[in-house]
Amino acid sequence: MKEFTVYQNETDEWIVQSKKIPGFSARGRTMQEAIDKMKQAMRVYFPCGECKGSD
Repeated sequence: MKEFTVYQNETDEWIVQSKKIPGFSARGRTMQEAIDKMKQAMRVYFPCGECKGSD
């Protein structure tokens, strides 16, 4: 699961959304903060890396 959409919304907040899992997203004040939060969320929800390499 490595397909994401990254964009900045109308309030200048950065959003990272999974293309494969509806509702799985992270937000941040900067693009890097949003990406880091998504990485952290992935470690929490997929602790064994079970989505690693999946389509």
